[in-house]
This record gives sequence, structure tokens and C-alpha cells, in this order.
Amino acid sequence: MKIKIFLLIKYQKTMAVHIRLIKNNIKRSSAYGKYFAKAVSQGEVQLSEIASEACRNSGISKGTMVALVTDLQDILRRKLEDGQTVVLPGIGRFSLRVESEGVDDPKRFDLRRHIKRIFCRFLPAGRRVEGRHISYDMGADVEAVWDKD
Repeated sequence: MKIKIFLLIKYQKTMAVHIRLIKNNIKRSSAYGKYFAKAVSQGEVQLSEIASEACRNSGISKGTMVALVTDLQDILRRKLEDGQTVVLPGIGRFSLRVESEGVDDPKRFDLRRHIKRIFCRFLPAGRRVEGRHISYDMGADVEAVWDKD
């Protein structure tokens, strides 16, 4: 009797952020002339592609997946407009922030004149390690590699 033994090896792709060096050309900067690493995008992924991949992983139809994500967008917007912070575990926190001019007297603050913008702030999920250092879940186990261009 012959017995075949199969060894299944799970291939795990190394996650990497592609970088290139950019020279600081701001003459007033104390770092003028120095080179800094800058992340280089490897393209964009649209909802349709994300939905297709999620369908393969979960068995949910692509239409259902798109409807779920669209509904999530609507709920996220409503909750933010209601003044709530939206927390998506493993992804991060969304909250509205205000940027305004300062005034000397609070009685003279005019919402239309002094509010410069209202924007959505995203704080990636993470945890504090070694004192004040924060490890972000989305960036964990990612290494830097040189961009090929």
C-alpha cells in the first residue's frame, strides 16, 4: 500500500510600501537639501474590485457586497453629521473636526466668518506599545522597498 503525503505550504506575501527619495527644496526649512523617503502608490483599488474579492472570500454576491458598503457609507455620514465618532475595529476611527480662526472675545465669534473648514479625520486602528509609541494595525508587518521607477 502506497501512502502519499502532501505538505501544504501557505505562501504569505510580504507586505511592502514602495518608497523613493525626495529632496527638500524649501529654503526656509531646517531640513533644506536633505532627502526623505516618500511612499509611492502602486495604483488605486475601486469599490468594484474590493467587492469582487470580498465575494470570493465570503460567498456573498457582488451586488449584495456593493449594497452593504454603500449602506455603510450612508450610515457613516449620518453618524458623523450627528456628531458621533465612528469606530470600525481593525480599521480606525472617523470623526469630524473644525478648523477656525481665533478670536480675542468669545462673544465676537461668528460661525460663518471664523469657521474655515469642517473635515473628516481618520485615525487608523492601533495600540500603544513601549511607552508613547503607537503601532498601527494597518501598517504592522509592512516593510519598505525601493520603488522600481
